Amino acid sequence: MWNLLVVDDESIVRMGLRYMLDWESLGICWKAEAADGEEALRIVEQESIHCVMTDIRMPGMDGIELAQKIRHRKPEIQIIFLSSYDTFSYVREALRLGAADYLHKPTMDEDEIAGTMQKVISRLKLTPHEPSQRTEEEKNGLCLSLLDPFTFPAEPLQLLPELADESYKAGYELAIIRKRCDAVQENEDAEQLRFLSILHLVGKLTAKDWGGLVFHRNFREIIWIAPVRTHTGNGDMSSYLKRLRQKVLELLNVRLIFACGPSTSRDITSLPDAYMSALLRFPRNEQSDSFIVRRAKEYVDRHLLEDITLAKVGESIHVSPGYLSRIFLKEIGENFSDYIIRNKMEIAQKKLRETSHKVYEIAADLGYSNPYYFSKLFKDRTGLTPLEYRNQ
Repeated sequence: MWNLLVVDDESIVRMGLRYMLDWESLGICWKAEAADGEEALRIVEQESIHCVMTDIRMPGMDGIELAQKIRHRKPEIQIIFLSSYDTFSYVREALRLGAADYLHKPTMDEDEIAGTMQKVISRLKLTPHEPSQRTEEEKNGLCLSLLDPFTFPAEPLQLLPELADESYKAGYELAIIRKRCDAVQENEDAEQLRFLSILHLVGKLTAKDWGGLVFHRNFREIIWIAPVRTHTGNGDMSSYLKRLRQKVLELLNVRLIFACGPSTSRDITSLPDAYMSALLRFPRNEQSDSFIVRRAKEYVDRHLLEDITLAKVGESIHVSPGYLSRIFLKEIGENFSDYIIRNKMEIAQKKLRETSHKVYEIAADLGYSNPYYFSKLFKDRTGLTPLEYRNQ
């Protein structure tokens, strides 16, 4: 049995995790719990712990600092982070620390947690005499070599045995996914952190829904090599990518664009051609918004906490409200009012998580004089009332 320590400042989260799975059937002993990093570190020093599952954001010593100290003292311990996908500033450090996985607390389920624990056990079973696993950077480089005929490896299935799985018997499919350009550009560091969050989320969702390899090129482009058949049977990749795009929009407030290869690659050696075909099919005219939409989004970004109307925005950029409404819906894929509400609800979620402000105060800060209307909009978007969201 492998000993697990769970660290979270919310007792209800620890209790939920404890009874969510039959841990012993997975070969895991629920050894101990801790409410903060300091307590967890004492347990690690006193007990035989093989795996630590920790919230990434906690009062006092947070999960990142705890992981750093564990890595320094007992580097063989495997670490799983629990958090939300909007904590971009933590993602890169979590990956640098060699986290075994990064679970999304609001959406994780039994199958996802069980899969993560199986991955952890595989790592723990490695003896000192066996070669260590490749780093993420090394594996990403191997995956990229599959996309160019000049770098294509002589024995690709030996280097990446997961691509020899029975699920690929019918062939390989390839998709390219990119983040749509925003009206307001972030600095390079923030862009990379956001990209890592998108990459991680896309990897988790595709692994759960379909399967395949997800990797990146220069923190700008996500490539997904997938089997023709999903976990449950044949699938339509283009339709699935549309659903994936919507899920990423809901969780990260990021819009994606994508392109698939025109046909299935029957043999792995055809992947360079599939990649080139997908590049040629990429919707380049959608990679950035038109000048009018960019200016409209810039105005919204500056005045989001005010009472924004289509007429005010149209007047500021010298176009009619009707024309702005049509072009906004065509290019963004949602109408103007939904765009405003979505962005305001994202700020509301952040305030509910990170402040102790009353719901009516947050509503007023966002320009809603009626807190009941604000609560209705919030529940329509998240499925929870503001208080339920804060207390989850």
